[in-house]
Amino acid sequence: MKLTFTDEAKKRVTRYLGPDKRILLDYDDGVGPFSAIGNCSLESNYQLIFVDRGVKLPDFDRALDSNLGQVLIKGESAAQFDDEMEIRFNQHLFTMPLVSPKGILTENVEVVDYSGIPLPTQQGLAHDC
Repeated sequence: MKLTFTDEAKKRVTRYLGPDKRILLDYDDGVGPFSAIGNCSLESNYQLIFVDRGVKLPDFDRALDSNLGQVLIKGESAAQFDDEMEIRFNQHLFTMPLVSPKGILTENVEVVDYSGIPLPTQQGLAHDC
C-alpha cells in the first residue's frame, strides 16, 4: 500500500511533522486508544494522527510508504484502505479528502496532534449500534 500527500496537503500538515514524531492513519473501528467505541454510522471516519516517536502503539503494526515518510496503520483495519491512496487538501471547504482510484474513502480526514500530551485511553466499553 502507498499513500501520497498532494503538495497542498503537505503544506497543511507540515507544522505537525518532525524527526521526533510518527504519523498514523487511523480508521475508527473501536480498536486502539484513538477509537473508544468505533463508528456506528454509515460514514467512514479516518484520522491522521501525529504522536511522539517513543509512544508504544501495538495496534499500529503495519506501515504504508508515503511521500512524507512511513505512515502506520492497524493491520486489522487494512481492508478499509486501498493499494494506492491520496490525501488532498480542498481549500474551498478546508477539508482533507482521502481518495483512491476506486473513489472517495472519506471527504475529510481529521488531523490530530498528540505529540507532547498523554494519549487517550480506550475505555473497552461494549456497544450496540
